[in-house]
Amino acid sequence: MPVLLLGAAGAAHGDALPFPGRGYVSVGGPAEAGEVVDVTVKERPGNPHPTAVDVSSPVLTDDTVLGDSGRAWVGAARIKRNARPGTYEVKVTLRHKDADCVGEGEQEYVCDYPPIVLKGKVKVAAASEEAAGSGPGFGAGIALGVGATAVAAAIGAGAVRVRSKRRAGGEPS
Repeated sequence: MPVLLLGAAGAAHGDALPFPGRGYVSVGGPAEAGEVVDVTVKERPGNPHPTAVDVSSPVLTDDTVLGDSGRAWVGAARIKRNARPGTYEVKVTLRHKDADCVGEGEQEYVCDYPPIVLKGKVKVAAASEEAAGSGPGFGAGIALGVGATAVAAAIGAGAVRVRSKRRAGGEPS
């Protein structure tokens, strides 16, 4: 399932280069298995703007979604549910098919610039104590809540019935 994150956080990453003169990959985290992390990819200044970006990692699902903000490629990726804690490589391939290039005389033209590979890392955290606890799952929690509500309603109804009989002058049965 593709995930789209809206907001300015990703675009803010794209405004400043942490490593002047080089492109970079920024992956949020640490995050637990199954969680979504933000991804920002910025091309090295002077290179043509990428026309497509491919993200691959042994720990990320295949439905990573990145969009072009004009300054960087930003989006989100989900960590696989069966991922084990650790630090994993994230490989980003920048494609430049029919890219806007500039020649020596500042003349613009369309070119097929060779792909560029950038690497980043994502850290998968161990499941938190709350999530890893022995508590019921979501469905079981709802069932317990419904059951507890029914018991509380029955007790409340019984108390009202006893009180009504006492007011009416009858004995509780």
